[in-house]
Amino acid sequence: MTIGRRIIGGYAIVIALLAIVTAVAFFSLGRVQATYGRFLDVNERLVQGSNELRFQFRTQVAHFRAILLYPDLQNDYLKELQADYRKFNETIEGMRRLVYTEGGQGALNELVTVQAGHEQAQQRVVELALQGKRAEALAQGIKEVRPLTNALIDKVERFRERELNLEAKGRIELATAVNLAYLAMGTVSLLALIAGIAGGIYVSRSITRQLRETIARLGSSSAEILATTTQVAAGAAETASAVSETTATVEEVKQTAGVSSQKAKYVSESAQKVAQVSQAGRESVEEAIQRMQRIQEQMESIAESIVRLSEQSQAIGEIIATVNDLAEQSNLLAVNAAIEATRAGEQGKGFGVVAQEIKSLAEQSKQATAQVRTILGDIQKATSAAVLATEQGAKAVEAGVRQSGEAGESIRQLAESVAEAAQAAVQIAASSQQQMVGMDQVALAMDNIKQASAQNVASTRQSEIAAKNLHELGQRLNSMIGSKAG
Repeated sequence: MTIGRRIIGGYAIVIALLAIVTAVAFFSLGRVQATYGRFLDVNERLVQGSNELRFQFRTQVAHFRAILLYPDLQNDYLKELQADYRKFNETIEGMRRLVYTEGGQGALNELVTVQAGHEQAQQRVVELALQGKRAEALAQGIKEVRPLTNALIDKVERFRERELNLEAKGRIELATAVNLAYLAMGTVSLLALIAGIAGGIYVSRSITRQLRETIARLGSSSAEILATTTQVAAGAAETASAVSETTATVEEVKQTAGVSSQKAKYVSESAQKVAQVSQAGRESVEEAIQRMQRIQEQMESIAESIVRLSEQSQAIGEIIATVNDLAEQSNLLAVNAAIEATRAGEQGKGFGVVAQEIKSLAEQSKQATAQVRTILGDIQKATSAAVLATEQGAKAVEAGVRQSGEAGESIRQLAESVAEAAQAAVQIAASSQQQMVGMDQVALAMDNIKQASAQNVASTRQSEIAAKNLHELGQRLNSMIGSKAG
């Protein structure tokens, strides 16, 4: 049998004895609890019920006497007396359910019988008092009711003493059961202690016989552990140095990643600003294109107005030619009229003056027509120049619209390229941020590894010290067991 099995066997015996002690203790305590429960649930409640009977009976007697002594309050006290009867009977019924012995049931039956006679006697006396026969009622109460009252008080007192005796007996039984439980527990505990000591002595002797061989093996094994631990300690120190250098390198990479992340963030912000500017330029070019289109429409409208003006100038020229013809004919008529006036002599002088005035007006009309023709010629020249300028302006506006469209398309493509570049810059910044977070995690992990390496070095050194102490302990135990064997 191995040492472990022997130790387990010895402790199993002790545990078995303790289990027996526990079982006996629980059994004894169960009996004590049962006895105490019966004592608490029956005897105390019956004693309490007998006390309630005493109180209710005294209240009943007091109300009965009040009916005889106070005629004015007979009806009120009669109601109280009836209530006292009901309470007394309810208390008796409650106690009857608790009593479990024939003696107790007999005592309660006697109480019920005496109480019934007592109630009948009181009712007869009360009827006399209600009829106004107070003297007869007092005499009959003294003669019939008082003996029954004394008998009932005596029955209640006897029942109460009986239950008190049962209670005392229960206490004695409880004390006896507790003493027996203590005795049983003490006896079994003593036996378990003796058996445990004997088992411990047996196990210790068995272990000592095998311990000598184990100590010899321990000496050689501890020497090997010491050598291995020394090598592991050296390797752990080298590993800690390498981890420290790696941690420093990771820290430098972390700083570089931080700088790259900041630059990527700056580039992302700049790209977003450029995208906003290009979007604003695109909107401005679109607005310029719309304005150029409106200018083109206005130029076309102006060209149409100038054309209509040129047509109206031609019509005015025709009208002026007609007016000039009219002026020449008026002048010719005026000359003819002057000739006729001269022929008429004195009678035609007035007509000659009119002809002279018509001739003068015709000359003025002819001059005005010449001036209007000159002005109209200037207007036609200006209109032709305006038409030519309008055509050139329309062509320039059309070229401007075309160039603005081309510029808008270029700016749109530029805005899309800038937006794509801005999105790429944002993604680069996010990637740089993730790389920064990853580098933080790597740096934290390397720091943890560094701390773990330092702890491993410390633990290895402690293991080396422990192995050395174990080797020395094995040698010391070997010398102690060897000297004892010798």
